Amino acid sequence: MKRARGFTLIELMTTIAVLGVVLGIAVPGVRQLALDNRQSTQLNLFSSTLAMARSEAIKQNTRVAVCPSSDRLTCASAGTGWQAGWIAYVDRNSDLMHTASPTGCNEGVSTLDCQLIAQGTLSGSSLLTGASGVPSLIGYDGSGAAFCDANQDRIPESCQSSTTYFTLCDTRGASSARGLSVSTTGRTSVIDKKPDGSALTCP
Repeated sequence: MKRARGFTLIELMTTIAVLGVVLGIAVPGVRQLALDNRQSTQLNLFSSTLAMARSEAIKQNTRVAVCPSSDRLTCASAGTGWQAGWIAYVDRNSDLMHTASPTGCNEGVSTLDCQLIAQGTLSGSSLLTGASGVPSLIGYDGSGAAFCDANQDRIPESCQSSTTYFTLCDTRGASSARGLSVSTTGRTSVIDKKPDGSALTCP
């Protein structure tokens, strides 16, 4: 009768060593993939908000604005990162400020803002920052063209392509940062460099 042979101590130690090497190679790769996927998802989420805002501006032939918001009701003050959340709204009274109203989207209401989207805080350690052209607002007019408020005086102005972009960073820093640029016609594109060709930077 044959007896089952188990692992010797040397074989067991060799197996553990090989497993440790494999895990040492695989785990960082899995983490990198997970962070890349989250980054892509968050950029797509923001891009879809901008696309919807542009579409609604064209459909209603009016201004639609998007601004950072930590409470999902009002636009945040300058310096608040977009990762805290944002809102998109029809700026019916043309003051580039969102005034929360339960009746603003009702038919026949022409002076109350209509909130379209209220996005919560991005997950993880993500930081979404606007360049100098879009520190706290980007919007679209009835033609679908983008407008900016770089000096934050609540007066819409033409966007400059070199400063109309957003940067998404995580714990990996600037080397893994990606961005979203907005053309003067209002269309977005994912970027891995600033519009001027220089490297993206993180706060």
